[in-house]
Amino acid sequence: MTVYKFTVEAERERFMEPPLRDTSDHYIAAYSYDQAHSHVWSNLTRAGWTVRQITGKEILVQDIRDSCDRITD
Repeated sequence: MTVYKFTVEAERERFMEPPLRDTSDHYIAAYSYDQAHSHVWSNLTRAGWTVRQITGKEILVQDIRDSCDRITD
């Protein structure tokens, strides 16, 4: 499993108010960097945000659960 962390700076226009600016982190498990990047970008765009900057990197995630873990059955 490959996990990516994206830090996104986005802006959203508001009626008769200054634009809303936000910086957020998104953690995505995906098959490729491009798939994860497209997912983050499209979700924010559909929600009305304009992405100003997006940076991403692969992160290490270790799954240390037992194979007999009853919680995941």
